Amino acid sequence: MERVERVRGGTIWTENGPVVGDLVIDQEGRIAALVPDVGRGGGAEGGGDAPGSGGGRIIDASGLWVLPGAVDVHVHFREPGLTESEDFLSGSAAAACGGVTTVLDMPNTLPPVSDGAALAAKLEAVRGRSYVDYGLFGAAVAGGEETLAARVEELASLGACGIKVFLGPTTGDIAAPGWGALYELCRRWAGSGLVFAFHCEDRDVIRRAAAEEAHLDPEDYRSLLFLRPRFGELLATDGALRLARETGARVHIAHVALKEAVEAIARAKEDGAPVTAETCPHYLLLDEGDYAAVGRAMKALPPVRAREDREALWRGLREGIIDAVATDHAPHRVPGRRGEPVWSPPFGVAGVQSLVPLLVDAAARGLCRVEQVVRWTSANPARAYGLYPRKGRLEPGADADLVVIDPRARWRIERPWWKSKSANTPFWGREGLGAPVCTLVRGWVVAERGEVVGPPRGELLRPRERKAPPV
Repeated sequence: MERVERVRGGTIWTENGPVVGDLVIDQEGRIAALVPDVGRGGGAEGGGDAPGSGGGRIIDASGLWVLPGAVDVHVHFREPGLTESEDFLSGSAAAACGGVTTVLDMPNTLPPVSDGAALAAKLEAVRGRSYVDYGLFGAAVAGGEETLAARVEELASLGACGIKVFLGPTTGDIAAPGWGALYELCRRWAGSGLVFAFHCEDRDVIRRAAAEEAHLDPEDYRSLLFLRPRFGELLATDGALRLARETGARVHIAHVALKEAVEAIARAKEDGAPVTAETCPHYLLLDEGDYAAVGRAMKALPPVRAREDREALWRGLREGIIDAVATDHAPHRVPGRRGEPVWSPPFGVAGVQSLVPLLVDAAARGLCRVEQVVRWTSANPARAYGLYPRKGRLEPGADADLVVIDPRARWRIERPWWKSKSANTPFWGREGLGAPVCTLVRGWVVAERGEVVGPPRGELLRPRERKAPPV
């Protein structure tokens, strides 16, 4: 692994547009300066990489793009307990090779991360096993609600990046506390900076829909859509947004998939509620009509739905209603066995490595602009979880987390480039434009030309904004 002291002559993309020039990196791995139009200027071809006077490497990025490393606020690296599908080494290797430099890992593991003891054990288990910087979620779970406040306080005091609330059944089937307990919890932590992230599907609505399974076609994707009703997704979204409105707690809506959910989030933001939201590449690039070609690798929760939902998600991003694109990276070794009903588990899409390539290619195809990709994958997710301005930007004082992209190089999602243990992606075999060349975390090269470099150096991140709750 090499320390870099300068990235020279690249087109440096910020959320406000491009600047051609150099990034100077100090000995602590932070951006010391962004120097516009140095030397050759204009991104012309230079003389190649070279050692620097400070003992670090100089990367010649002439003709290349330099983007802030992506901050993926929604991954499942499956550690502990589910490591046959993924672990921190393989998941973070995939992140690094794809240009993701920070990940926030979800708590629905075995055991679930629902109290201080479980988080402490996970912190110890993953220490020294990540190529990228990381944060760990805790979970608010049903049962023992008289100790819920104490358990959440334990999680927050140990540095949990947020509290995940699974309102609907998903991998691990971690039931959420009731609305009364959630209201008390959010009211207690309002103003603290602690983020409550919601999986928005209603458990009771889904349970009642399941009574109709015997009457459904087990091969028809519409059966899955029937069993995970739009109504349940919208009901849960409305409830989470109401918590933000009524309590002032910071609420993040995960994996938004519906047109009506975008509209509800817009209304909450107009009312001044402290709400942020994410969607995912599979909701932006696929719709239910793709199932015939893609098959079971497209199964996600909530499900990929109609074309009008996909179009509404793009509008929501462009208008600032949806803040971020995350992956909900959910690896499973077996995406679904032939003959099983379409509604049978597992569900989930592996995608941490393909996030940046897919969106850079989307920009090349005119679906968005590169500066918007920076905003949606770096700056805004870092803001949502109190990691900005340390993460999510390429400006003096920020960590030197970045990915160098060759905008003319094509990529293809396949082995051996794909580093996850699991290949349950609907984008397998997909090709696009704009390939990652190398990835830096705090000034160190962690991946180059599709391979990780050196030992894992990822560090635990603690949110910048955090105040103790009132007694």
